[in-house]
Amino acid sequence: MITRVFMRLTGGGRVLLLLLMTCLAATVSAQVKISGKVTDETGTPLPGITVTLKNSKAGANTTVDGLYSFMVNVPAGNYVLAVTGVGFTSQEIPVTIGTSNITRDVTMGVSVSNLDEIVVTGTSQGTTRRQLGSYISSVKAEDLNKGATGNVLAALQGKTAGAQITQNSGDPSGGISVKLRGISTIGGSTEPLYIVDGVIVDNSSTRVTNADPNYGASTQGGNNFVGNVGQNRMADINPDDIERVEVLNGAAAAAIYGSRANAGVVQIFTKRGSTGAPVINFSTGISINELRKKLDVNRAPTKFGGNPNDSTQNILTPAVVSKFPVQRYDYQDYIFRTGVGTDNNVSIAGGKDKTKYYASASYFYNQGIIKNTDFNRFSFRVNLDQEVTKWLTMNATVNYVYSKSKEKPDGNTFYSPMNSVTILGNYYDIQQRDAVGNLMKVGNLGRVNPVSIIEDFRQQQQVGRVIAGLGLKANPIKNLTLDYHVGIDNYYQDGTTFVPPYAYNVSTGFYGGGTSLDPAQNGYASAGTNTSFLINHDANATYNARISNNLESVTQVGYSVQYQRQHYSLQQGRGMPPFVQTADKATTAIPGADQRSEFSISGEYIQQNFKYRNQLFLTGALRVDGSSVFGKNERNLLYTKLSGSYVLSGTDFWAKSSVAKWWTLFKLRAAYGESGNLTGISPYARYNTYVANAFVGASGFQGPLTYTDPDVKPEKQKELEFGTDLSFLNDRIGLSVNYYRKKVEDLLIDRAVAQTNGYNFIRSNIGSLRNNGIEVVLNAIPVKTKDFSWSLTAIFNRNRNEAINIGQSLVLLNTVGGAPVAIAAGYPIGFFYGTFYARDANGNILTTPAGIPVTERGTQKGPFDYQAQRDPATGLPLASAPALNRKIGDPNPDWTGTFTTDLQYKKLGLHIQLDAVQGVDVFNADFRTRQGVDNGKIAEQEDLGQLPRGWIAGVYNIQEFRIDDGSFVKLREVSLSYDFGKVFKGLNNLTVSLGGRNLISWDNYKGYDPEVNAAGQSTLLRGIDFGAVPVPRTYNLTVRAKF
Repeated sequence: MITRVFMRLTGGGRVLLLLLMTCLAATVSAQVKISGKVTDETGTPLPGITVTLKNSKAGANTTVDGLYSFMVNVPAGNYVLAVTGVGFTSQEIPVTIGTSNITRDVTMGVSVSNLDEIVVTGTSQGTTRRQLGSYISSVKAEDLNKGATGNVLAALQGKTAGAQITQNSGDPSGGISVKLRGISTIGGSTEPLYIVDGVIVDNSSTRVTNADPNYGASTQGGNNFVGNVGQNRMADINPDDIERVEVLNGAAAAAIYGSRANAGVVQIFTKRGSTGAPVINFSTGISINELRKKLDVNRAPTKFGGNPNDSTQNILTPAVVSKFPVQRYDYQDYIFRTGVGTDNNVSIAGGKDKTKYYASASYFYNQGIIKNTDFNRFSFRVNLDQEVTKWLTMNATVNYVYSKSKEKPDGNTFYSPMNSVTILGNYYDIQQRDAVGNLMKVGNLGRVNPVSIIEDFRQQQQVGRVIAGLGLKANPIKNLTLDYHVGIDNYYQDGTTFVPPYAYNVSTGFYGGGTSLDPAQNGYASAGTNTSFLINHDANATYNARISNNLESVTQVGYSVQYQRQHYSLQQGRGMPPFVQTADKATTAIPGADQRSEFSISGEYIQQNFKYRNQLFLTGALRVDGSSVFGKNERNLLYTKLSGSYVLSGTDFWAKSSVAKWWTLFKLRAAYGESGNLTGISPYARYNTYVANAFVGASGFQGPLTYTDPDVKPEKQKELEFGTDLSFLNDRIGLSVNYYRKKVEDLLIDRAVAQTNGYNFIRSNIGSLRNNGIEVVLNAIPVKTKDFSWSLTAIFNRNRNEAINIGQSLVLLNTVGGAPVAIAAGYPIGFFYGTFYARDANGNILTTPAGIPVTERGTQKGPFDYQAQRDPATGLPLASAPALNRKIGDPNPDWTGTFTTDLQYKKLGLHIQLDAVQGVDVFNADFRTRQGVDNGKIAEQEDLGQLPRGWIAGVYNIQEFRIDDGSFVKLREVSLSYDFGKVFKGLNNLTVSLGGRNLISWDNYKGYDPEVNAAGQSTLLRGIDFGAVPVPRTYNLTVRAKF
């Protein structure tokens, strides 16, 4: 299959490869050593600064003592040393190379704008920030490691502008969603494109355990993958291997990366070797995970008899209004624990003039706060950079990852530890056992005993993954660069689930309404497997030309092809014989799954850049993308890009003005980009399949419920971005402001049609939506002395999302936890739509004479047009009228923000990060359930007579009652570190840090954590709290040593 895809590299791709292998060059050279020391303005040595000889491959990074040295083999003459480092002003130092060694010491000033920092925007040739017309966030390794988390996406939380990064579950391996500049599709994914060292990597979240929340009882609502929280595959990447992460938000990036970058790009660069003696880095850390917030439970010494919902009857029976004493329990003590973890890493890096290497090994272990859950990850990486000839270099990377985890059901299922304690009144002793030690039945409804889930449910998953890449870069003639890169991402997932036969009778409770036998009563087992193979080829040619003394040109052309295939299978069965735990031995087979898919993407682009006096920059690009997912008539579409930037502070006029003394940088930029969404439909969705089905005793075929237009095409996104970059006081204060308008046209919508057509819906390109937003980034270094420094960063993001046209007035989505999620023109995507409280003219909730809130009722004229009706006698809603519906909440936040500060006194450092999400609603399904089963605090008030009997029953079906304030400010990261420096010969650096994550949350949320989401990585279903494991509070101690 690789050969078949590779053969698609016809035309430009093959020509580039032939040039790479046939071009020759030769020079007359002199071998000279260049060395020196790099310090800051206070004389402190600076490690990690890059010193290179411009227009050559020679260079090195400074050591912990700020020292650098490297050999050059170039013709004698005048050259320039380029000295760069994140957080410092770049410098260019003239040097004359002859026959003698050269020593150059460098002093660097601090910089918050990093205008000359090199970023990579799609090809191997980097670009300075000065030239960019769009905004790019860059996060270096030092900042990633401060949070001491084993997940790179969690480490990015709050560190990039325009990104909303949410941890959907507190499971040991997490489940994290990344959304850049809002929702850009309805049917596809809003996840950005992930690239690791040029290799496109998959970040899917495919369940191979807990795949069927009803354990195969498909006739009662079982459905694979509906709203289950699971691992996403970026959990396989070891953060300690990462050098930096670049995040591109704008659609202009798709002109180079292709339409898979429709929702942005997260580009990860891992550590590489540098010239010099081998350097060994070792780190070890321990962590403690605990439940951050314990919910208050009902402590009332009595309870009402009967079902609380029975109070909706006209006559209250004695059993309902009578009380009897009970003993209350806190079930949280039976499912939660304090987990421990460890993170160990070792790496070696070094090299000579022509060969540089980096190799690492790591082991990460994390216990969950739910008992009997954990996550293990083993990772091995080798990166190699080789100068093959003076005009040809090669780089290679291989990363092998193996992980295994113990899991419990999570999210949208009543069989999870979280939901099992939520749906049970807290007056049962769930640890009670019979004479032979078996757990006993709890509750009249026959719920699954929560302790059974902890002790007996066995879910395990293992993953093996290889990520490998090979790159070639050639300079066959002056000013021409050719590069080719191939990347492979191949992994498998194996998952097993086993539920032993219950020693007590259990009814389904939820699916069967408390009357039918649980489908797993006699045991259940499943085996799921998912394999994924992804390969990408990228070939580019870049030509630099100096048109005049003031005008430079860079022309780029490129070709790319990607191929991905996936195979998912699930085998499951009920009725497990003694001592058997595998699905193939079950007495009753349950229909499973065997799904295969494959698709390919190809694209060609041309991009032209002009640079005038290093002040004015213009870029234009055209790209044609095609995907096998769409019909041949609409497969290949053209997309454009145009961007520009103007550095006013680089002009002579500015330099001579008085403002230049305090206003260091003034840059204006703008970008326009188009891209197509290649994830709007699955690979075979445009085919309408028929299945055999008997009708009135005769054989026949049944068509699809949703008919797909065979000429569907990719959704098209157009984005316009304006921004400015400012810095003041010698680059000590920096400010970046971005404004964007993003519109998506040809949105794929399933439009309802008359069933006489033979189907219920037709899928076609009829919709549109838009996102408008602003991003503000403030960086400052208020204090910088020899002994003390203080830096801070503030990020503000605001996005407004709105559906423009969806082909109908309202779409209610298939959802989880009973959340009424909807889409409507003129409203944000995924808002909550449902019943609401009746209120008077002043907004006060209306209540019955007994003090019980009531639902608004009347005539529903349209989705958002209604007429409330009142009973003339009572002034309350007319009981005979139907309940009304309207927008009751929005899971899209008004704004998000981050404040980070770092203080350094001599060798003692303090890092603090606060994250804020404001103006967001959460559908808190668990909160209502806790009250209804008599284990919540409102239920306690009713039991104690502080609320009228029937209060909970009155509000139970008012959906607005479940809308909770999800706004919060979190103490996301705290780290206190001490750098011992060089301890003794051989131990060049030792650093010890003590820190924590998610330590405090300032919020009014009635659940565990407003940040989780029961629907996992779903694009549309956000802000739903239904059985999700809360994100834990974590403490960590880390020791880092360099040899």
